[in-house]
Order: sequence, then C-alpha cells, then structure tokens
Amino acid sequence: MKKILISIVILIIVLVIIFTTIFAINKENERIDREAVTLKKDLTVEFGDKVKVSDFLENLNGTLVNDNQIDTEKLGDIEVSFDFINIKNKPRTYKFTIKVVDLDAPKIFSGDSFTVKVGYEKKLTDVLLSGDDIDDNPKREIIGEYDVNTPGEYNLTYSITDSSGNRTQKDFILYVKEETKDKEKEEKKIEIDEILEKHKTENTKIGIDVSKWNEEVDWEKVKNAGVEFVIIRMGYQTKYDGEYVIDPYFISNIEGAEAVGLPVGIYFYSYAKNVNQAKEQAEWVRDNLENYKIDLPVAFDWESWNSFNTTGMSFNTLNKAANVFLDTLSDAGYKGMLYGSKTYLEKIWYPTKYEIWLAQYSTKATYNGEYLIWQMTENGKVDGIKGDVDINVMYLDR
Repeated sequence: MKKILISIVILIIVLVIIFTTIFAINKENERIDREAVTLKKDLTVEFGDKVKVSDFLENLNGTLVNDNQIDTEKLGDIEVSFDFINIKNKPRTYKFTIKVVDLDAPKIFSGDSFTVKVGYEKKLTDVLLSGDDIDDNPKREIIGEYDVNTPGEYNLTYSITDSSGNRTQKDFILYVKEETKDKEKEEKKIEIDEILEKHKTENTKIGIDVSKWNEEVDWEKVKNAGVEFVIIRMGYQTKYDGEYVIDPYFISNIEGAEAVGLPVGIYFYSYAKNVNQAKEQAEWVRDNLENYKIDLPVAFDWESWNSFNTTGMSFNTLNKAANVFLDTLSDAGYKGMLYGSKTYLEKIWYPTKYEIWLAQYSTKATYNGEYLIWQMTENGKVDGIKGDVDINVMYLDR
C-alpha cells in the first residue's frame, strides 16, 4: 500500500512538472507572439494611397511572409491580416485595423457670376460644376436668398460638403435678367494649308475627326488636301442611361477612309454614370468594330460637364469608368486613348497609362502633360468636307 501511495505521489509530481513546463512554454510563446509585432502609432492613411503591410510595422521580431499592398479604395476602418514566421520558426497570423480617411476638400469650378433668364427652371446646384474626389454624392447647397422670377442681382454662396466633413465654399453673384443673349463670337476659319505649313514636319501627321455633323465626306479630296489620318465617331450614347447608337455616317466614313488608305482611329461619345456602364459600352464598341481594321487608338470621349453634378459620380468614379472602358478595349487588342480638354485634363482627369487626345483650340498647345494628338481647332476648312471640321496634329515622337 505504501509503495502505491509513493508511486501516486511521484506521478502527481511528474504531472505537475509537465503541466508547469507546458504552461511556462505556452506563456513564453504568448510573450514571443505578443512582442513580435509593434505597430506604428499612426494607423491612418489617405484614400487611394499605395501602402503595404510593412508601412505600418514599427518592429517585427520575425520574418514577414508577404508584404501585401493594402486596398485603400474604401473609406473607414479596414482590417489588415498578414502572415509571418516568428523567432522560433513558427508560422503566425496577425491582424490589425487601419483607418482610411479623405482629407481633400471638394472642388467648385464655377465662375464669380452666373446669369439666368427670368423663370429659369434648373437647380443652380446642378449647373454650377462641382464635385468631390471620392464622395459620389456630396451635399451641394446655395446659401442666400434669391428669386429666379424676379430680375435682380443676388449675392450667394455655393457650398459643397463631402461625407468626411470636408467643405468648400465660393461666393458668386447670380444675375436674373429678362433676356439673356449669348455673345456672338466670330470664329476664324483655318484652312488646312495653313496648318500644314505651320505644323507638318517629319515627326507629325495632320488629321481630322468626323461624325454625322460633317455629313457626306469626299475622302479622295480630303486625302489630296493633305489629311494623313482620321478619327471617326463610331457611336454614341443618346443621353444618361440612354441607348448606344452607331453614328449614321460611321460605315461610309470608315469605308471611305480605308479606300483611300487613311489610317483610322475611333471615338465613342459616352454618358457613362458608373464603371459598369463604361464596361458595357466598351464591349459594345468592341463587338461593332470586329469587322474593321483600326490603325490608331480608340478614344473614350466623356465631356458632359454642364450636367456632371447630376450623375452621382465622384471624380474618382469617373476616372475609374474611363480606365475600365479603355482596359476592356485594350484586352481586346485595341490601343486606348482618353479625350479631354486642357482644363479638365488638368483639373479632373487623373494621369493615365493610355494616350491622351488633347483638345485645346489655340495657335499653341500649353498643356504640360504628355499627349499623342492635339485637336487644335473645330473651325478647320478641308476640301471634300462641307462646313467646318476638327483638325488634329499627331506627334510621332511622343
């Protein structure tokens, strides 16, 4: 009996030692894991910033398995998880939370005054261009009293606030008048010979872009006039959420241009309000181009700035839509190009990997970014085309 008791006591002592050792090991492992990762104090990051896991680590006692880039295209708290090997060569997973914030205030692009006719029915918040980089639906307000049914001069403030609380305000004068007359501006017509003389070199080509507004084109005469390429509108969206329509002169234009050996590029006039619509439009363009040889880029043409406020888009969403359109066509084997005026290329369109088709009606392009084609006038005169036509310069060395 005494031997049995001694054996039990020894067993208990052994078990206590084993459990104590295991407990000590586990506590040591917990300490190692607890002290393995030290995060930086500031875990906030701006929307869209390119950051990786390591950007938030003050210290890591171990080896990071994958230093993944973190998606910062969503505001608010974002959970981040990463794997590492600790100093005892054990695989571990660690989680922490960062906060994605928007620090940029919305933008207002309206002038210091705006004039309307008595009885004006549109909302001022819709027609005075404004927007936010990230918030698709910022709060727009007109502060001050005014009456569009009573002629007068009203001192008002335009205010726009995004969901992060960033606000921009601009004072302006609203003029309400019995009659408003558009200033008649005499536009100088520019003969293609003048453009050829000034801009044609061994590193440039002179071209035009056409749509149904140019009606029937005599392509033989156009080529003989010195035109070296053409960008043709193959289609357009009728309005926001509207149908997609092939330009009624597209087929005759592309067949006529090909018949005389002119390189052809394409553009589509879009009213896309989101990424999904832009992708759908690109697929429609792709499907309708499959029987044609396209030598030059296919351009995304979005320029409905007078109604941008009603689209429910941020500048970020608009840029994403453009890139999805161009990515879809690039995947189909076409070269992509973004069309934009100097003003909006500098203020709203983001830098892109695709070619730029610059619109700036001037004797000299002053846009500082890179561009492949400069649309220099909408009042060009070319033999073979009735009325005015857009004339472009393509730079072969850019």
